[in-house]
Amino acid sequence: MADLFDNQTPDVLDDDFSVDDLIADIKQQIDAEPGEKNLPYEEAPLPQAAELPDAQEPLPPEDDFTPDFGDAFKGYGEYEDPLPETPAPAEDDCDEEYDEDYDEDYDEDAEEAPPPEKPKQKRRKRIVPLFVKVILYVVIVGLVAVGLGYGAWECAQDVLAFGRSDETLTVTIKNGDSVGDIADMLKEHGVIKYPWLFKLYCDFTDSNTTMDPGTYVISYNYDYHALVNNMIANSPNRTTVRVMITEGMTCEQIFALMEKNNVCTAEELRKAAAEMDLDYWFADTIPAGTENRLEGFLFPDTYDFYEHDDPERVLDKFLSNFDRKFSDEALEQLGVLNEKIAERLRYAGYDDSFIHQHTLTLYDLITVASMIEKESAGVDESSNIASVIYNRLCSPAEYPYLNIDATLIYAIGENRPLTEADKQIDSPYNTYTHTGLPAGPISNPGLSSITAALYPNETSYYYYALDHSTGYHHFSKTYEEHNQFLGTQDNE
Repeated sequence: MADLFDNQTPDVLDDDFSVDDLIADIKQQIDAEPGEKNLPYEEAPLPQAAELPDAQEPLPPEDDFTPDFGDAFKGYGEYEDPLPETPAPAEDDCDEEYDEDYDEDYDEDAEEAPPPEKPKQKRRKRIVPLFVKVILYVVIVGLVAVGLGYGAWECAQDVLAFGRSDETLTVTIKNGDSVGDIADMLKEHGVIKYPWLFKLYCDFTDSNTTMDPGTYVISYNYDYHALVNNMIANSPNRTTVRVMITEGMTCEQIFALMEKNNVCTAEELRKAAAEMDLDYWFADTIPAGTENRLEGFLFPDTYDFYEHDDPERVLDKFLSNFDRKFSDEALEQLGVLNEKIAERLRYAGYDDSFIHQHTLTLYDLITVASMIEKESAGVDESSNIASVIYNRLCSPAEYPYLNIDATLIYAIGENRPLTEADKQIDSPYNTYTHTGLPAGPISNPGLSSITAALYPNETSYYYYALDHSTGYHHFSKTYEEHNQFLGTQDNE
């Protein structure tokens, strides 16, 4: 402190002036009102910065000078004129955090400041030990592998039918059933476990359309391949039913019999008969679009059908049999029969145009045979009934109407005694009011009736009536003879 005031003038600091006096004077100066000067050395110049020991920077101007006396004035109160606060930096200057390491490493002599280092991330403490994670991974992988293996084994058991019994059962595929319907049906019977897997197998093996409607006998131990192969039309395990079609049955009666034997429903057969395409040489003579269009061509015989069979396949079986039974010889005989009819019409005075219009087609021949089938009491009289029909057809002026009761019964749909009112109904099958042949066959004739139609007896009969005493028909040449016979029947 003595060095600080070595340069003071003698008139300001004398030998008796002590440090305590200096401090007291300064205290007095601080407490004095502005403008007052009490220091005895107020005129003395303050020491310059260069004269102060260890000075690093020049002192601030006199007006802004704030003396620093350390802890000398501790306890005297705070200084009333604090230093102004440093203004806060602009928001743009605060975008990046202050990096103390960067500030310490900053080189003032470098041309450019080095980029700040990326703050180091703190390492998190591992919550689960590594060996526990490894164990969990191994356990999860093991569980997944076991689950997949079990699922694969279950699927393999279902596809290959492992461990199943050899008991048999009967299943039915209905018309219109899809692969999904079949799979659900097999699951309901306990044949398979997973319908989705069976459908996937059928898609993969293109078996979607190979399974046919029908009733089949299968075994529980059939694998998927055996199931598909044993549910097709030609499968030996398919349930069959034998049906006998008798001569003279109508299509409606045959369809009802098929439904009764679980072959097809009557409705399915009617629809197929009206709509199916016929690939036969005689198809052109059969009119299309009606439910009874195949009347006369469902050849009577004994057939083996599948249960729940396809309706078109059933009808094709009838038609194929007719095609086989109506031989080339029969077709040639139809030509011979037409020549005889043409000769008789020509002899009766009809021209070629009329004769051509009345030439018999195969459809016409079967129509005649169907009437013979319904009217004959036995094979022995079939050719005589055929002769009555042809005699009337060849004499249209004298006998325009065939007057056959069986055609009228077919028209009304009831097999009962006819009344006079019945004989007046308007129907193309009423041979009492419509000339010539009826609209079509009225039954499905057998081979004997077709033969009788092809080979009629040459007679002069134009009438016949049932003889109740014999059960056969009595044939007459004239109307008088016919009425006389009917008189004898009335008395019985």
